[in-house]
Amino acid sequence: MTARGETRHSATEIEATLAEAAALVGLRASTAELATVAVALRTHIEAILPAAEEHAATLWRGSPQWYRLRSTLDAIQSEIASAPPPTALSGHVRVELLRRSCAWLLEHYGPGATREDQ
Repeated sequence: MTARGETRHSATEIEATLAEAAALVGLRASTAELATVAVALRTHIEAILPAAEEHAATLWRGSPQWYRLRSTLDAIQSEIASAPPPTALSGHVRVELLRRSCAWLLEHYGPGATREDQ
C-alpha cells in the first residue's frame, strides 16, 4: 500500500497480466475469461495513469509533445471507461486494446520506467 492507500503494482505483476492477456487474445477464450483479464488490465492502467497525467501537466500546453501525450491518455481513459463488450469477438479486441495501452504505460510511466519526452 502507498501513503494514499493505493495498491502498488509491480512491473512483474503487470508483465504477467500482459502475458496472460496476449495468450487469451490468441485463443478461443470465453467472455468470462476475457472480462477477468480486462478488469486486471484496467486496474493496472488506473494505477499507472496518474504518473502519466502528472507528466502531461508539466509539458507546455499546446506543444506537439503535450498534444501527442494528451491524445494518447484521453484515448486510454475512454477505453477503460467504456462498457463491457457484448460478444467474445469484441471482448478479444477490447483486451488487445487494453493490453497495448497497459504495455505502453508500463514502458513509459510504470515502476522503474525511465521517461523520455515522448
